[in-house]
Amino acid sequence: MRFYYTPTLRQHDAGTMELGLTYTPKMAIPPHQPAFTLTGHCPKSCTKRGLHDSGIHVFASQLHTHLTGRKVYTKHFRDGKEHGKELPELNRDDHYSPHFQEIRLLSPSVHVLPGDELTTYCEYKTTDRKRPTMGGLAITDEMCVNYVHYYPKSALEVCKSSISTKALYRFFFLLYRYYGDRTSADLKPRDNYNAIYWTESKTQLLRKLYDVSPIDMKCEDSSGISLNKKNT
Repeated sequence: MRFYYTPTLRQHDAGTMELGLTYTPKMAIPPHQPAFTLTGHCPKSCTKRGLHDSGIHVFASQLHTHLTGRKVYTKHFRDGKEHGKELPELNRDDHYSPHFQEIRLLSPSVHVLPGDELTTYCEYKTTDRKRPTMGGLAITDEMCVNYVHYYPKSALEVCKSSISTKALYRFFFLLYRYYGDRTSADLKPRDNYNAIYWTESKTQLLRKLYDVSPIDMKCEDSSGISLNKKNT
């Protein structure tokens, strides 16, 4: 390993930001799936609060999942996804391997402005798993993250999402009432997912749920303090 140093202070400090999904069992991949995609959002409300007026320049990116990840990429939108402009991506790996992870330099660097949206997509393969795979910290759990390296350093360090807890428990109630699964408002998300008898129709219901449901956001600084609370 070689370190480079200089007595001349650089103009800008660099920072690292986490994009994608929060580490939570609220997000899950059903078993026996050849390709199942989860999506993590960094919305314009968060970048407006957390970035400098002149924005940031992303010069490197590390895509990250655990063992079932097969594809990861982050899309960049300005002025909204529906009617705005899609800009160059912040890294993509269509042949991702969890056993070969690296920090990739982006050339040219990507300019991200306050109000931009950054959406990270992760595709998983669980054909050899008999139980659902939940989000979490264990290697047998899953993650969906893009660690981006940028300058100048801003207040924003975590810009990630998960499905709304309220929407998820409505889904669990639906499965209990109409399909007879032993899901319950008294169980934690991990236990509820494990209580489902997974079929293709239920997998498609979950896909649709993730696509259309509201999200819970983490828009935080390096101390774990919400920027939404900090700036109000």
